[in-house]
Amino acid sequence: MNKYLKYCSDLISFNGKNRTILCSFQRFQHISSTSAVTLAEDVYNPPKGMADPERCLIIAHGLFGNRTNWRSLAKAFSERAKIKVVTVDMRNHSNSPYTTSMTYFDMASDLIRTIEKYNMPKTILMGHSMGGKAAMLVALEKPALIRKLIVVDIAPTISPSAGEMPLYIRILLNNLHRIQNEKDIAVARRTMNTILQTSSESLRQNKNVRDFLLTLLAHDESSGQFVWRANLEALDENINDIMSFPAEYDNTTTNVETLFIAGEKSNYIDDESIPTIRRLFPSHRLIRIPNAGHWVHSERPHDFLNCVLPELEIK
Repeated sequence: MNKYLKYCSDLISFNGKNRTILCSFQRFQHISSTSAVTLAEDVYNPPKGMADPERCLIIAHGLFGNRTNWRSLAKAFSERAKIKVVTVDMRNHSNSPYTTSMTYFDMASDLIRTIEKYNMPKTILMGHSMGGKAAMLVALEKPALIRKLIVVDIAPTISPSAGEMPLYIRILLNNLHRIQNEKDIAVARRTMNTILQTSSESLRQNKNVRDFLLTLLAHDESSGQFVWRANLEALDENINDIMSFPAEYDNTTTNVETLFIAGEKSNYIDDESIPTIRRLFPSHRLIRIPNAGHWVHSERPHDFLNCVLPELEIK
């Protein structure tokens, strides 16, 4: 047995109060630069000479998303708050590396690499859904790296869509061949929209989800084929982990100031998840934006912008 693991195990057997020592060591083994990949990114700067040299906002998108989903808001944040804004593609999405492993330890490691690249003393980390969970791990594991955390419509618990997402991935994987003879991307998306509606009752009823999934469809010029802009095979393999939250952090807290922003019509942050949020993030606030669902930032962008802008003013 590794001597450090042996030491931590001895501490546990000696005194139950020292259990957190082993947990901390195990987490250190998971979140490290060795497992990180370099994420594709876009950088938004305010007009020349107006950027605060100490502040940076890094934004991580959710499952099936990509960095361009945040383009309009990123520009607004940069110009209005005079701050550098970095949007990233999470691993196995769009232009970032495709990998077989996709745990939240992996994704947090990737974000830490991005944070360390810019090395700003007043870094603000924001993540939506899956990106929000990865961002929460950064705050729990490496609180000194960020000044503030903004979590968009997700809790550190099992996501309410855990039963649906595996089905959606398999529908996308199993039906791509059915649109390969379509003549252009618009026709291909219409055909796939019909396929989605007939493949799942929840997809038939939820146009917003269908429209979001269809943004994954792209035409690859080199092969002449329609492709998905995500590594769906890897997402399928890791979906149970993606829908949950690492149990190693059940008894961990962070002093990072945290803002949770929820959609009023969304069930991703419900009453049952509040005690967990309070335990892990005691310095948190929660804002619910009216008439918004899970994609609160795209459904109510003006309200979302007004919620976030004050958080970017760090003295």
